[in-house]
Amino acid sequence: MIICPIYIFNVKGYEINLNEFFNLSNSSKTILTVYHIETFEGGTNSRSKYLERQASLFNKKHPNCFLVVKTLTPDELALNLRKNELPDLYSFGVGVGSYIAGFLEELEGNSNIRKDLTGYGERQRKLLAYPYILSGYCLISHENLISGLESSDISNYTLSTKYNNKEVKGLSIATKSLINPVLALRKNNINYNIVDLVEFNSTYDAYNNFIAKKSVSLIGTARDLARCKNREVNGSLSSCKYTFLGGFSDLVQYIGVVDSGSDAKEHYAKLFANFLLTDNAQSALSRYGLFSVNRKNIYESGYMFEFESILNKDLTSVNAFISKEEINKLQQENL
Repeated sequence: MIICPIYIFNVKGYEINLNEFFNLSNSSKTILTVYHIETFEGGTNSRSKYLERQASLFNKKHPNCFLVVKTLTPDELALNLRKNELPDLYSFGVGVGSYIAGFLEELEGNSNIRKDLTGYGERQRKLLAYPYILSGYCLISHENLISGLESSDISNYTLSTKYNNKEVKGLSIATKSLINPVLALRKNNINYNIVDLVEFNSTYDAYNNFIAKKSVSLIGTARDLARCKNREVNGSLSSCKYTFLGGFSDLVQYIGVVDSGSDAKEHYAKLFANFLLTDNAQSALSRYGLFSVNRKNIYESGYMFEFESILNKDLTSVNAFISKEEINKLQQENL
């Protein structure tokens, strides 16, 4: 009886180990792999870095889930598929979706996605991927090569001319890649003659040709816009005129969840896909020179605000799961 009070009134004897009670100390960790495949040039900073940053923020919200982002080229993706090496999520652009569609889980609708873009992530009436990053096309022209031209007809900016007694082609354009900038010209009623075009396999090659003043204009991406603006600032490029093209963009990055057979992985993968569409995650795209898919302004002023205002109007695109053969057919039909 003398020693009983020691046990009866000892608080430690009644303490509950909540970690043991809820089994939190031994709770399983879920590791997700994201394969990030780029089929077009992005903005000012790496989209993979953006994904890594969002993965880190997601981990703070869900401490038992960790994400690893691995960037692949389309060729590396094809090699991994031949080896049957699958991730838990695919981040991808137009041109490779047809290879991975059969591995993706159907997703629920997300109201944060603008309605004009949602349908492009569907295949056979099933939503298989969310658009989560948007970019667009811009017609960039050397001002001293278009001086005196009627600016009300942008088609004039695609005409060949003379510079230093040398012929300068009208337009540098990537027509042999996985994107289709010609459709942006068509949507904006910009006419051109095939003899005035200089065609390239990539937007970067087209950009370099334009910088060398071998063409009057360039139809480029947000990355080209940033490059040219930076060159103007450091004096390595004379003044340019920028015409932001609306109405069409196939410069869209999608996120899809792989049917892994693991309930835990698919649960967290779907949570992360939806996390990328939250207002905070979408607003963060402004630090990467890219645009949101929810139509909310993430730029307050300047040329990116102007570009955003154009892209926030209704857009058409191409399906995320369009095949490479279908892309090539579109390119040929619209040249």
